[in-house]
Parts: sequence; structure tokens; C-alpha cells
Amino acid sequence: MLKCHMVTLIPSSVSHWFDGVKRNYPVTCHQNCLQLHLGCQKNILEIYIQQTLLTKKMSTGIIYDNRMVEHKCLWDLNYNEKPERFTSILQRCEELQLLNRCLHLKPRAATKEELLMVHTPEMISILKNTAGFSDEGALEQLSSKYDFLYIHPSTYDLSLLAAGSTVELVSNILDGKIKNGMAVIRPPGHHAMKSEYCGYCFYNNVAIAAQYALETQGLKRILIVDWDIHHGQATQQMFYDDPRVLYFSIHGYQNGAFWPHLRESDYHNIGRGAGLGYNINVPMNEIKMGNSDYMAIFHELLLPIAYEFNPELVIVSAGYDAALGCPEGEMEVTPACYSHFTNSLMGLANGRLAVVLEGGYCLKSLSEGAALTLRNLLGDPVPLIQNLDAPKRSAQQAIMSVMYVLRRHWNCLQHLEEFNVQEIKDPMNLPENKFWPRIEFVGSDEKPETYATRDICPAQDPKVAAELDAQLDALIASTCLDVQPNRVGFTANPAEPIVAQLEIIQRCHMIQTERSQTSIAEETSGFFRNLIGSILDGKCRSGIAIVDKSSENLIKTLKYAVDSRGTKNVMFIDMRIHPDCEIQRSFQEDVRILCASLYSGLALDDVEFVGLNDSKRYIVNIGLQPNCGDAEIFSSFFRVLLPIAYQFGPQLIVIAADSSGNISAEGFGQIIHLLTSIAEGRLSVTFENSLVINSSLSRIKSCVQALLGEPIGMPGEIHHRLDATSVCTIRTVNKAHNPYWNALQFNLQIHRMHRILLNISLKVCC
Repeated sequence: MLKCHMVTLIPSSVSHWFDGVKRNYPVTCHQNCLQLHLGCQKNILEIYIQQTLLTKKMSTGIIYDNRMVEHKCLWDLNYNEKPERFTSILQRCEELQLLNRCLHLKPRAATKEELLMVHTPEMISILKNTAGFSDEGALEQLSSKYDFLYIHPSTYDLSLLAAGSTVELVSNILDGKIKNGMAVIRPPGHHAMKSEYCGYCFYNNVAIAAQYALETQGLKRILIVDWDIHHGQATQQMFYDDPRVLYFSIHGYQNGAFWPHLRESDYHNIGRGAGLGYNINVPMNEIKMGNSDYMAIFHELLLPIAYEFNPELVIVSAGYDAALGCPEGEMEVTPACYSHFTNSLMGLANGRLAVVLEGGYCLKSLSEGAALTLRNLLGDPVPLIQNLDAPKRSAQQAIMSVMYVLRRHWNCLQHLEEFNVQEIKDPMNLPENKFWPRIEFVGSDEKPETYATRDICPAQDPKVAAELDAQLDALIASTCLDVQPNRVGFTANPAEPIVAQLEIIQRCHMIQTERSQTSIAEETSGFFRNLIGSILDGKCRSGIAIVDKSSENLIKTLKYAVDSRGTKNVMFIDMRIHPDCEIQRSFQEDVRILCASLYSGLALDDVEFVGLNDSKRYIVNIGLQPNCGDAEIFSSFFRVLLPIAYQFGPQLIVIAADSSGNISAEGFGQIIHLLTSIAEGRLSVTFENSLVINSSLSRIKSCVQALLGEPIGMPGEIHHRLDATSVCTIRTVNKAHNPYWNALQFNLQIHRMHRILLNISLKVCC
């Protein structure tokens, strides 16, 4: 306990991080510092010191302008793109006390030069001529020339402000002033084409910011992720032949029946020229797609390709119209799932992530989804989502179709088996283990001279709307938003040598266990058990233990978690090059613990062994060879372990690691980061003390960085072609567990791609 009225000096440059304390404790200024007079418990001070001064981390930026409420439709008040979208997000962020934790950036208008990077001069002049224009009839007539659009007298100024604020956000990230950030802006932008307004959009905010980063900052690789329910066709067009920008869109399509009704939104449009393979569309051909479908897209496509691409910046066109309750999308992604999307992208590009608002028209799911996105950018735990189940068949078909057309362009997609087309007599009646892509378009290529301007937004049946609203209320009420006082706990036996070698460990909360007269093994078990107890008690979100005889203590600690603490689901991942079969033997009939191992070397390492009796499926042995590197390890996680983990839904994850194997320190840290999305980040990593040598110190450091939410470098060997033996091993594991984990639905054979065969597919299906 600290004595009352203790004074601590805090640099005023980081004072915005201390607003939560300043509201309750007296603060005075003193030479560029704040004097914080505390009459509180030690852990209050520790929380803020760990998260600011000691971590020395950059903050999360937020940019918006209250003038953006002025943009509205004058002749149809039922338009979905309305000012309340903007205000509801800010209100919810304020309720969760997120805004006062962000660094507020000053919004600005885009310059003419910035707009001309992607738009024609006419796109500027036409809208500029409407600024302050009061003739409502003339504004409506001009709006009718464009698909799904309205123009307000303030639209020009606010469109400049939206585009400029997006550039400002990206600029601050690239300059290192902030780590990541969010632009809460309107009008949106991803439908605004080079020379045509479209779909509520006037200037393409994300495309302008990306082009700015390419031209003025010299970036060579930018990833744009567009999870808006409507295809960002304009962003696609602007970078279609540019290999510096990887555009990845997940959108509603319904074979062209869904707006914007374009053939170019289908999966086979993968870029042109030098940009071939860098445009990726995942079209959703039915409604009511949910968390399982979207996370399958992330695990099977987006994340493997993104890690291979290795972007220097990630920009998200963040539409929330695939969320439950939105009348336009009619999808069922829960608000909390957007935190999982966001967290999975935060390991890329050294954490340089800009989230830019696009669509979203159910105010409750929009505001909750956006707020949880910002909360995750700030480093708070990723909330739980309901255990995932099998993705819908149409989602499986969309994912497999994308794999089919991209597998020649990305090494991470080389895991697919091929079959000879001569084996198939009727491509419309394939065996269950084979896949043949199809293209179908039921939309229209006709473009009208004018578009309707009134009563064009979909309206929900009041009964359906009430039911969805009740579902959202229940989801929001059940979402745990607790934040543990300590982000990372640390324990070692002894601790001093490790702390002396790795300064970063000083940023962790030290967990002590009083030494006793018991054996060393019992003492070590007490250290590790105390760490697990601190995580389960909510004192620490995650932790690292460096102990002796880790296999013995892992068994005792896992039993402690399930027997003494009543933890229902625990996932144990053995990442050691020489895994210990005693752990799996101890739990091979226990349905509460899922045991996974990465490398071969177990007595039980038959990759087709899945457990005994009622616990079948709870043993997952990947069986990689010791010489496998980052590419193979990431593939096993994306194809097997992450989908299983999301379906299993652990309350705690325990990892055993060592210094052996070819996984890089950066690769290890990235794996740890990806796992923080699960179990609300309740994750413990243990290293065996006797094996802690120089090579594992870098892994420990990378692990601490990941758990603290700090930027992690990218693996250097993740770009190479997958080892053939490892590919076969992962396929075998996938097949063995497919009957037990229906999230594993992507181990199908595809035919050898040939242009003639693709034409056959087109003729058959159109």
C-alpha cells in the first residue's frame, strides 16, 4: 500500500492517458510535469505507469469533426446514411470512456492536390459548385445522376473534411505520433470512383490516404481491408493494376443481385497486369452470414495472405452494415466480432493500423461495433464471442473459389490438393471431397440515365426490427468489458537473472510466491500455479512463467485450473521441439482440456490420433518436422489450430515453449498475438528455466511485446513456398479432425486450373 498524499511526477505530454485518475485525484502542474497526489492503493498507480510511462507506447489516435452532422438528405428523412450514425458512435465511445483515452487529432480539409491523386478535376468542381447552394430541387436533380446519393449544401466542405481527416490519421501513424487510430467520419468514401460519385460517397477517403502514403511517404506495400457489406468497387478500380496495394474485400453479392450489382465484384476479378493477384473479392451469396463465416474468411484467406504480403500499413474500410440488425446487409456478425477482426490485423505492419468509417445503418450495432473496435485499438481485451460453428456452405464455396483463382499467386495457398479433370464426368455433381468453381451473375449491366432519390433505402418489418433489437440488447448486456489491473504477469524461479537480461520484463507485474521448505519441484509448481491463479482471478490478463521441470508443473497446473478453479475449457499448446507425451497421456480422456502439439516426437504423435472415448477430438498433434520454419507453423495455425480454438472456446490458454526449432522470435511473437483474440486474452506462456539461453531470450522478449500489445516485427521466412512434407501433414491432421470440428471445411480437392477449364465453368454456370 502506498502512503496517502504521495506525489508522483508524470510528463504532461502523456497526461491525456491519465484522465481517469485526474477526475478522482488532485493534479497540479509543475515544470512540464503533472503532480499526481494519490491516496489510493498501489495497483491504481501501477496500472497507469505500466500502460504509459514504462511501456513508452504511442497512443491511439481519434479524428472526427462535429460539423459532420450537417450532411443530410433534405428531401427524404428516411435515408439510412444520416447524422445519427455519427453521433451514436461518439456517444457510445463516450459511455465506455474511450474518447478521453485517445489522442485527439485535428481534423482538416483535403487539399486539391490530394484529391487529384485519385479523382478528376471535374469531380472536384461539380461538388464545389454546390457548396452553400440553397435550391433543394436543383440539388435533388443533380443527385439523381448518381446511384444512391444525396447532396446537401454542406456536402462539399464535409467531403473535403472527411478525406483530409483520413489523410491526417494515416500521416500521424506513419510519422510515429500515434500507434494506430480511427477516423469517425462522414460522408463515407469507398464507392467514390475516379470520375463519378456513388453510394453515399463523394471522395474516396481510404484511396486518397493510401495514395498519399505511396507518393509522399514512399511506402511499397499497403493492405486495404474492406469489411463493409457493399463492395468498394471504386477502391478496387483505383488500385487494380498496382501491386503495392493489396485490396481485400468481404461483401454481399448474391450473384450480382446485391448492390452495387457489378460483375467486377465477383471472386475471379483478381487484378490486372502487375497487380494480378493483389485484388481479392470474397463475395457472399446469401444473407444471414455470421461470425463463423467471417472468421473462416480471416483464417483461411485474409490472414495467411496478409502475413505473406507483409504490409507496411493497414487501412480498414470499416463498414458495420454486415452487423446483426442492419437492414441493408441482413447479416448476423455480432458487434464483438469486429474486435476479433481488428485484433487479428494489429500484428501486421508493426501495428500501424488506420480504421476508417464507411457504412453501417443499424444505430445500435453500428455504435457498439465501432466502439468495440476503438476499444481494441486502445489495447483492451478482445471480448468473447459465442463458440464458432461450421461456416455456411455458400461461405465455403466462396472461400474455395478465391483459393482456386489465387493459388498461383500466393505461396500460402499451396496446401490445396488437385485432381485431374478427366476424373469428373459431370462437374455439376461432384464428390463431396472435390470442388469446382462456378460463376453466376443475375444482375443487370444496364445503367440508367437517372436514379431514384426517394424511398430507396430498405425498411425493416417492425416485428423483425424489434426482435433484432432485443437480440442486440442481450448481446451487449452479456459482453464482458472488464479490464484487468495488470496486463502481463511474470514469475520465474529465480527471477533476477532474467529480469537483468531483459529490461522489457520490468514492464510486467511481478508475481511472487514465498519460498518454502518443500522440494524445488513443489516450489516451482507454486510459482506457476500462482500465475495461473492471478489470471483466473482477474488480476492479470496474461502471463509468462520461467520455471524448472515445466512438464511436471504443467500437469499440476492444468489440473489446478480445471479441478481446483473449475475452469471448463483449457487449451494447452505444446510448441516445444521435443513435446512431452506425459501431458497428453494425463489428459487424453479429459474433455475439459484440449491438448495440441506442434512438432513430431511424441509417443502419441500419430497425427490421426484424436483422443480416447468421450474425449475424442481433444488431442491435436500437428506433427511438423523440427526443421520447419515460420511458413509451415503459421499454416498449421491458420488451417487447424485457430479454427479449432475458436470452436472449442477456451477460458484459458496455456503454451509451453522453448528455444529450439526454426520458428523465429518474431514468428513466435506473432503467434502469441493471434492467440490473444481468444479467451479474452487469458493466456499463459511457460519456458523451462534450464533451457533459457540466448536464443530463447529473443522469443521471451517477443512474447512479452505481444502480450503488452507492442509492435512485433514480421517473420522473415514466411514468404517461401510451403514444405511439401508439412503440407501433407497438415492435410492429414485436417482430415482426421474434420469429423469432430466442423470449422475445418476447407480440405477439398480442386482441379488443375487452366484457362479453358475456367471458360467451361463460365459456360456451365452462366
